[in-house]
Amino acid sequence: MRINEEVIRSFVCVCPTREAWDETAVFLNDLRRFEGFKWIAPEQIHITLRFLGDAAPSLVTKMDTALSGIGGMRRFRVSLAGAGAFPNLTRPKILWLGIDDGAPHLTRLASKLEQAARNSGFTADLRKFTPHLTIGRANQNGALSALSPELAGALREAPSPSWECASFVLMRSVLRPGGAIYTPIREYPL
Repeated sequence: MRINEEVIRSFVCVCPTREAWDETAVFLNDLRRFEGFKWIAPEQIHITLRFLGDAAPSLVTKMDTALSGIGGMRRFRVSLAGAGAFPNLTRPKILWLGIDDGAPHLTRLASKLEQAARNSGFTADLRKFTPHLTIGRANQNGALSALSPELAGALREAPSPSWECASFVLMRSVLRPGGAIYTPIREYPL
């Protein structure tokens, strides 16, 4: 991997298969009718395992090498189940779809990624990993009050797609006025 820039914004994630993506994208497109949230673009659907943030290319290269050496993981099933909010439904800042099957495997993989990040020179992430798929963020201008009954009802209709997780991805994030653009740097098979 050769990168000739001063700073790279990146994260490590798991991406759903095309079939699971399609089902989730239909649901996300339906949620766009609700105001007060910036909804995730369907093409950006993923489960973040470790956010790396802005880093020097040399640090990202070290992380790439460390990720290539992660072993001891086999493919596993992931299924989405239910919806919720961080910090909670009465003050929703982030809306998410939960993980049912695969949550322990994602947590184990995130732990391995955290160790790889520390070994590569990234600052430790001290937050507890909670496997989820972010679907929306409260608008900065919007009041952070409880969800409307209509939106709460729509979230109860969240899809439950399932797929085999066969890899994870080091993803680049370029912030633009219209939203972030994600580009895979490298995919690592399990």
